[in-house]
Amino acid sequence: MVIQELRARIMKLDTEIGLQRELLKQLQRDKSLAQRQLNAVVDPVARLPLEISSDIFLRTLAPLPLEPGAPHPPMLLLNICHAWSDIAIATPALWTTIHIIFPCASGVKDVLPIWLERSRNRPLSVLLEGKFDRDVVSVIWRHGQQLRHLEICEAEKGGEDTDQNAANDLMELWGATTSPGPLLSLVTLTIRDSMDRASEFSRISPFHIFELLRLAPNLMECLFCETDIVFAVGADQKLVLPNLRRLMFGEQGRCPSFDHNILKSLSLPGLEALSITVASGHLLSFLKRSSPALRELVLGYESEFLPLAECLRFAPDLKQFELWETYCSLAEELFGALTESASLLPQLSILIINITDNEIPEISDSFWNAALGALVARRTQLRFLRLTIPNLTDLEVPTPDIIAAFKGLVADGMRVHISESVGARNILD
Repeated sequence: MVIQELRARIMKLDTEIGLQRELLKQLQRDKSLAQRQLNAVVDPVARLPLEISSDIFLRTLAPLPLEPGAPHPPMLLLNICHAWSDIAIATPALWTTIHIIFPCASGVKDVLPIWLERSRNRPLSVLLEGKFDRDVVSVIWRHGQQLRHLEICEAEKGGEDTDQNAANDLMELWGATTSPGPLLSLVTLTIRDSMDRASEFSRISPFHIFELLRLAPNLMECLFCETDIVFAVGADQKLVLPNLRRLMFGEQGRCPSFDHNILKSLSLPGLEALSITVASGHLLSFLKRSSPALRELVLGYESEFLPLAECLRFAPDLKQFELWETYCSLAEELFGALTESASLLPQLSILIINITDNEIPEISDSFWNAALGALVARRTQLRFLRLTIPNLTDLEVPTPDIIAAFKGLVADGMRVHISESVGARNILD
């Protein structure tokens, strides 16, 4: 009898415990609700108009690329409280920027459509980095009509990497089921290759890049950085991009990289800025073919026995000209041409010349006289000269009378900086 009573008592206690647990859960839910209500009352963000709170949230967005491992700000905002989550979801601009590093979690292909739908057809900025996942890339291309800024960065490669393995990865840029349609909203395209490569074969297909350019007729800026993609497009294939304003090969402030033959296949009548290392014959053909109103030209020059001035005559609107990795003799020829021909670059206001460090320059008085003559001849238009000469010795600096003449131009308002390297002491100081 005692055993049965004890068992009955235990069952009754179990029932009471279950009821108390349910009551505790309800109390916890009530507390959470009360806390959210309190937050809604005292939280300054939740009490602001949606336009203001949305603007505050937008200021949390970091520029691309994100730091490795850093979470996207919208995801952080979703985890603060219901009020903040509601504001984040109601702010489409928060969802217009995304940086995807491959390999990524398997669930990204399922989450990404939700993310992009929250952008509500706003223009997108997308950075794809690594060895692309076809399923994820397919989602991006399905929203291709929203793409405004696109950056494609190839993964760093280490270990064994054969050309065949790299070729097998090329189609991943197009996606498993979806290739891009017209990218009518795309205005900037950046292509970056890895510096750390065990194979000279690029995983980024020249055909795909050329196709991206063809699909983006409204493209305004295109940057190729550290690429080794060789374009072998047929001579009869010429792509006209009437809206492209800037075409850059390499990073700003450094000698531009080679164009790898792509310039031969392009006609860019609206181009205003070009940064490139290219054979002079190809540059001349491009300028004749496109007739662009270039305002800025950054050139790593390969003479190919064609005078530089002959190319520059097809850029009469040029205001800024930078010449990188050139030789003293070529710079002296340019100074002479600027002195003798007023019709050559009549609007030039900024001239930057960086002498190559592959030679030991022998700077003679004729070089300094040519430089001074060009500045005097162009003193009404030219406002800035930066001349960088590596290994410049005390024996090669200008004579006191030439330095005095340079300083006279400076006193009249021209900026002249002559040094051994960018940022080094100006010998005129």
